[in-house]
Amino acid sequence: MIDSHQEAQNSSSDVSVTVNTSSKTSSNTSSNTSSISASTIPMMNTLNPKSAKNNHDDIQQRISEERTTLFREAGILTKSLYRSSLRCVNFIREGNQHDLADFEAREEQQKTGRFKKDFTASFSFEPPVERENELSSRAMYYLAHAKESFHQEVDCLVADPWREEHLKRFIYLMRQGEEKRKWILEDYRFLDPYPHKWDEEQMQEWEGKAWKLIRETYALNGWLYQDDFTTDDEDYQDEGIDWDEDDDAGEDVTRQ
Repeated sequence: MIDSHQEAQNSSSDVSVTVNTSSKTSSNTSSNTSSISASTIPMMNTLNPKSAKNNHDDIQQRISEERTTLFREAGILTKSLYRSSLRCVNFIREGNQHDLADFEAREEQQKTGRFKKDFTASFSFEPPVERENELSSRAMYYLAHAKESFHQEVDCLVADPWREEHLKRFIYLMRQGEEKRKWILEDYRFLDPYPHKWDEEQMQEWEGKAWKLIRETYALNGWLYQDDFTTDDEDYQDEGIDWDEDDDAGEDVTRQ
């Protein structure tokens, strides 16, 4: 009887130990599960495809709005340069003292040539001087050039989204347009009537905002920059690009 009673007590003790151990294991498991769940929730939210898509769409919308604003500002800069170019074309249309002296010298040379012709029977292929026609032709040539350049500048930023080559070409054409405007006036010996019309500070400010937009666009789409896959030993060099080249353009913009 004593042995049986002692055995029953031992069994009861074993059962109690087992129950306590199970209770502790259950408590630890519950605690660990709760801890893992708390640390995983932020990651699950980050990896949520729907949340990621919404974030992408929000950034895309913001970039699109900024592009619209920059496109409008680019239009203002381009139109300002275009108006200055047109005014300069009208300016050179009237001619100046240098043109007058050139006309008179050539007319005198032709008169001398005709006088000599009576004695030497020589023949000159040089056309007679036509002042009005020459001034008009010169103005029309540069007017056509200004219009073509204007269309090229506008076309650079029509694409959506912008890429680095679009921005590079626009900036190049804008600055080259201003340089050529000044060069034409200087070549024909005209004083620049609008020496301060070009706002370089405004152009640099726009350029900085546009490049920021490009960086954000490339980061959003996972694009690589041209320099990322172009090495120095390759034949392709950015400085060698003919930004004047246009598939729709048929006229050389370089004055001979």
